[in-house]
Amino acid sequence: MPSFSSSGVSPQKQQHNARRRQLIRQQRKSLPIASVEKRLVEEVRKNDTLIVVGETGSGKTTQLPQFLYDAGFCQDGKVIGITQPRRVAAVTVAKRVAEECNDQLGKKVGYSIRFDDSTSNATRIKYMTDGLLLREALLDPLLSKYSVIVVDEAHERTVHTDVLLGLLKKVQHSRSVYANKNGKLLPGTQDRSQYFTLKSTQGIKTDPLKLIIMSASLDAKCFSDYFGGAKVVHIEGRQYPVDILYTYQPESDYLDATLVTIFQIHLEEGPGDILAFLTGQEEIESLERLIQERVRQLPPQSSKIWTTPIYSSLPSEQQMNAFKPVPSGTRKVVLATNIAETSVTIPGIKYVIDPGMVKARAYNPVTGMESLIIIPVSKAQALQRSGRAGREGPGKCYRLFQESEFDKLVDSTVPEIKRCNLANVVLQLKALGIDDIIGFDFMEKPSRTAILKSLEQLILLGALTDDYKLSDPIGRQMARLPLDPMYSKALIVSNEFKCLEEMLIVVSMLSVESIFFSPREKLEEVFYLNHINLSSD
Repeated sequence: MPSFSSSGVSPQKQQHNARRRQLIRQQRKSLPIASVEKRLVEEVRKNDTLIVVGETGSGKTTQLPQFLYDAGFCQDGKVIGITQPRRVAAVTVAKRVAEECNDQLGKKVGYSIRFDDSTSNATRIKYMTDGLLLREALLDPLLSKYSVIVVDEAHERTVHTDVLLGLLKKVQHSRSVYANKNGKLLPGTQDRSQYFTLKSTQGIKTDPLKLIIMSASLDAKCFSDYFGGAKVVHIEGRQYPVDILYTYQPESDYLDATLVTIFQIHLEEGPGDILAFLTGQEEIESLERLIQERVRQLPPQSSKIWTTPIYSSLPSEQQMNAFKPVPSGTRKVVLATNIAETSVTIPGIKYVIDPGMVKARAYNPVTGMESLIIIPVSKAQALQRSGRAGREGPGKCYRLFQESEFDKLVDSTVPEIKRCNLANVVLQLKALGIDDIIGFDFMEKPSRTAILKSLEQLILLGALTDDYKLSDPIGRQMARLPLDPMYSKALIVSNEFKCLEEMLIVVSMLSVESIFFSPREKLEEVFYLNHINLSSD
């Protein structure tokens, strides 16, 4: 009969857990950020706003919140909030940090994303999407439960991140001038939108808000300038030299050029895995099929190739394949979208193939149409991609374009707020009491045309009155729903037409990615099954 301790856990399990905890401690100590823990904590104490620049893999996302917790920033029930632009990052990082803390997820460490909350009253380190923190501000304009807000992956400049930075700048100012006892405004705070924030939180005791902006991009000047010359701290990464190779001639078909380069590396270069950047699922599946066809033509004595994709709509268990080690004598080829630029660090990568293209959102404010288009990457993106090859040792990056073309690339990606529909953003700002949208302190202002088009759309939907005020109750109800304004209006009015349940189903399906995964090799089967299901009606 197996022996168990008084806690009900077998000795073998206890030994395994002890070894696991020891391994985690060693991994934490080996991270680049571990050597600057005391300095970072001291800088946060001295500065209300701090810009932290560190490469992906430096440990800033998982370690800095723990440093601050240990330094006492969660006293009196305060919370350290960390925002992420992607839901999957908020969830996976929270799970990792909970494991490092040797605690159950949802207690000391938790996450909160749209339609999924894993926090409790005991949660002190909270990971969440930037959009969710914006919605929290509707109920608590001063974000009074937070002592520190960490905006992670700020270099991605998503629309929610840019709006959040503008809001946090106002919250910081409001909390620093708020009179704790009676909520009266102090001199110099007569701005109407500031008054809304302060007036709506009378009786709440608040301390100054510490704000940390974390970026993987070396260009932190724009963030520092926006926050009045905020202090910048650089964390040294483990970056090895990377040789950059360009093509002699322009490549008319970058997909074919990627295929040729993969096999050139495989047959001519030493051991090491390959990371190839593509624009989306269709390109990835096409290239994966072509690789499998070409592998059959390799000589029997050559080493094997194992391909694995990673993109946002891929089921999470399949995404994890990219992080698994491969057997000896096998080279792993990871086919990825720009999700692998900074959000994840894939071990074993020595060779990077960069065709220089990316799929991005585009918006035409005149027609009101939003679309996804393939465009050249920015210089910042190209540098992030090449850096993937130098994480564990010297590497190589094959850029499938001429060096002269690199010089023509824009320095950084155009912020999403300048190329998307702003209706939801405008509605949220109106709900927060910010009436002057055009005058709002955006980090980079969107076009006046785009803002006016969004105001026009919200008036047509009934969310705003003719004089651009938030309507009551329709506008306020729409602002509370975490949906596109068209979807939220449809839900609200569907009750009048006795079709609420049906509209709930429709809006739910429109609000998420397809629940069906349709790989290229199964498209005919999918089409047949859909035809059968439709015919059965």
